[in-house]
Amino acid sequence: MRRWQRPYSLDIATAFAVLGLVAVAVPAVVLVIMYVRGELPAPVAILFGVWLAAGTVGTARHAMLGVYVSDGGIRSRSLLHTTTVPWASVAEIHSGTATIAGLDMGRLAIVIERTDGTRVQTPLQRGDLFRPFTFRPELGRLATWPEHYDEILATLRAHHRDAQRRQAVSTGLPAQPPAAGRPSTSSAGAGRARTTHDALSADQRRDMHALIRQHERGAVTDAEFAAELAKIHEID
Repeated sequence: MRRWQRPYSLDIATAFAVLGLVAVAVPAVVLVIMYVRGELPAPVAILFGVWLAAGTVGTARHAMLGVYVSDGGIRSRSLLHTTTVPWASVAEIHSGTATIAGLDMGRLAIVIERTDGTRVQTPLQRGDLFRPFTFRPELGRLATWPEHYDEILATLRAHHRDAQRRQAVSTGLPAQPPAAGRPSTSSAGAGRARTTHDALSADQRRDMHALIRQHERGAVTDAEFAAELAKIHEID
């Protein structure tokens, strides 16, 4: 995989952004035709042209939001900037607190943790299941539904493991384990050991999500959380 690509299906917001980008072309063509025919004064044409250009750039950038991977590394593309991290410099990919300008958004976001300790917060966030009952501005972020978020996080981690294996084969060294001091976590909160989501039954997933919510609220300690999680996994 030499070129950059998003290794997951697009969410609704990105799909609408792509459609919006196509829709911008229609008024642009009409504007050019009217200007050529002399039906539109030059100042007005310039004003509308600048407006369409800004709208096109913004819509195109929004359509490109997300996380991209290639054989060389992982790339986070937000509304205002793009950050590329080589696989060799990636320590872990996990869920962290979503922030904007230092303010907690009350969501989780996929975070790329570098080997030097710095973190790259991606625009991918774990949204609410029922969005109409919440008001949290997106502000250039993609708040996708929980199951889609979990799928994206698992996919990015799989690409990271594959990159570690390739690096181990090329150098003859064993693949590096996850970053010390932080267990491999899922999207629902830190401390939960990563499991194969598809191997769990519907009842197990329901119990796991309920346990995670209790842990996030502080209703159970870390030790109790680990013990109850182990019990869920032991159930056939």
